[in-house]
Amino acid sequence: MIKRQYNRFDFGSYFNNFVAHNMANDPEASIEQTLKCYNATVAKSKNKHSKLNVKWHDPKLYMMFVLRWS
Repeated sequence: MIKRQYNRFDFGSYFNNFVAHNMANDPEASIEQTLKCYNATVAKSKNKHSKLNVKWHDPKLYMMFVLRWS
């Protein structure tokens, strides 16, 4: 399992490219729902407003995510 913490306001990262694309295409969809196809879950974070913790359960799907959204 790979654990990553992402800053919601870091606009140069691959994770925010993913979030911006999904919000533009489907504003009703949540991040949790769209990450399910990559076998990832959103974990609890102490600072919910600026940080997002994601657990990637499959390293190969995580690598595909990074390559696609970089």
